[in-house]
Amino acid sequence: MLQKVNWKGFIIPLVLGIGLWLLTPLKPAMISVAAWHLFSVFIATIAACITKPLPMMSVMIISITISILLKLFTTEEVTTAFGSNIGWMIAMCLFMSAGFANSGLGKRLAYYFIKLFGKSTLGLAYAFSFVEVVLSVGIPSNNARLNGIIYPILDSLSRSMGSSPEEGTERKIGSYLAFNEYEVDIITSALFLTGLGGNSVAVGLAKAQGIEISWLTWFLAALVPGVLSLVLVPLVLYKIYPPTIKKTPNSKQWADDHLAEMGPMSLAEKIMAATFALATLLWVIGSFIGIDATLVSFIAVSILLTTGVISMKDMLETKFAWNLLTWLSIILLMPAKLTKLGFFKWFSTTLGGMLHGVNWMLVLAVLCIAYFYLHYLFPSIISHISALYPGFLSIAIGAGAPHLLAALMLSFYGVIDLSTSPYSQGTAAFMSGTGYVTEKDWWKLNAIIGVVLNIIWLVVGIAWTKVIGIW
Repeated sequence: MLQKVNWKGFIIPLVLGIGLWLLTPLKPAMISVAAWHLFSVFIATIAACITKPLPMMSVMIISITISILLKLFTTEEVTTAFGSNIGWMIAMCLFMSAGFANSGLGKRLAYYFIKLFGKSTLGLAYAFSFVEVVLSVGIPSNNARLNGIIYPILDSLSRSMGSSPEEGTERKIGSYLAFNEYEVDIITSALFLTGLGGNSVAVGLAKAQGIEISWLTWFLAALVPGVLSLVLVPLVLYKIYPPTIKKTPNSKQWADDHLAEMGPMSLAEKIMAATFALATLLWVIGSFIGIDATLVSFIAVSILLTTGVISMKDMLETKFAWNLLTWLSIILLMPAKLTKLGFFKWFSTTLGGMLHGVNWMLVLAVLCIAYFYLHYLFPSIISHISALYPGFLSIAIGAGAPHLLAALMLSFYGVIDLSTSPYSQGTAAFMSGTGYVTEKDWWKLNAIIGVVLNIIWLVVGIAWTKVIGIW
C-alpha cells in the first residue's frame, strides 16, 4: 500500500526554490553562483519543513539528494555531516532518557518533591518545577518529560483531589497545575542546552557562522533569567488563574502512598541517579578537563548499557533520536556551506550598512520580540528555528551586536516563544487537549505569560550576560 503524501505541500517549496534559482542572473554581485543556488535549495527545504509534504526526515533526505545531483555537495561532504557532535550529543541524551523511564527514577523524583513541597497548591506547582529542572538537565525532549513522566502524575494527583475535566471540576486544582507545568516545561527547556532538541539546532546554526556555544556557557547565560522565570511564573499564574483549592494537606500522604508502592530504590534507579549525577558534573567541568559535552553523553549511555539500565532495544525504539540525528545533520550542513561560500558574511555586511547608526541593542531587542511573536505562524520548533535563526543572527551581527550574546539570546527565544499558541509544539497540542484548560484560556494565559517571559529574558537576560562577561 502506498504511503500518504501531501502533494500540495510541495507547491510552495518548489515555487520558491525554482524561482530563486531562475533569479541567479539578478543575484548580488558579491554572492557566487554556487552560494545563490545553495541558498535557493535551502529556502525550498525550510519551506517544505513548514508545508510538510512528507515528514521532516524524508524532506531532508530528498533535499540533500537533489543538492548532490546539482553538485552543490559531494557525497563525502554529506556522509561526513553525520558525524556532527551536536546531533550525536542530543541523540545520546535521548537514549539516556530511557533510563529514567525504565528505572522509575523520574516518577520517584516527582513523588519525593510532592512530599516535600505539596502542602499547598502553589507548593505543588514548585514541586513539579523542581522535577522539571532536574529532568531537563539530561532529557532533551519536553514531550518525554511532560507527557511521559510528569503529566500522568499531575493528572492522577488532580483527580485524587476531585479535580477532573470530565466532571467540570478542573478549575479546583488541575487547570492551574496543568498550565503552570506547560510554562515551566518551556522555561526548563531554555535553561539547559540539553533541555530541548531544538536548542542543538540553534547551537549548530550559530556554529555555522563561527560562534561556539558550550553547555556551560549556555547554562550560565540562562541561569538568572531562567531561575527568575521559574519563581515568578507560578506566582503570576496563581494570581491571574487561581485554583479554588489552595491548601493540599493530603498530597503528602498521597505521595507517601505512591513511594511506598514503589518500595526502596532499586539498583537500576541508583545506577541511573549516579550516572546522571556524573554526566551533570562532567557537563559543568568538562571544558576545563578536556571532555566535551558529546563525549560526556557517550560515557553516560555506555555506563547505562553496560549495567543493563537501558538496552539496544531501548535505543532502537527511541525513533525520535535517530530521526533527529538524520535531519539535524543535514539541516546544519547547508548553512555551514553557505557560510563557507561567504553568503552570511555578505548578508550581515549588507544589512550592517543599512542599519548604520542604529543602536545594536535596539536591533537585537526588536529581533528577539519579532522572533517570539512570529512563532504564531509556526507549528514546529525546528522549522521556526531553521527558517529564522540564521538570518536574524546575521542581522544582529551586521548591526554590531556582540556575536555570542546575539547567538544566545536568539537561541533562548527559540524556546520561550513556545508560550504562544495551542499548536506551538507537540506538548502544547497535548496539554491543550487534556480538557484542563479551555482554548480561550490557553490563548489568553499564553499571551500574558509571554509578556512576562519577554521582560525577564530580554531585560534581565541581557543585563545578566553583561555581568558574567558574555559581552
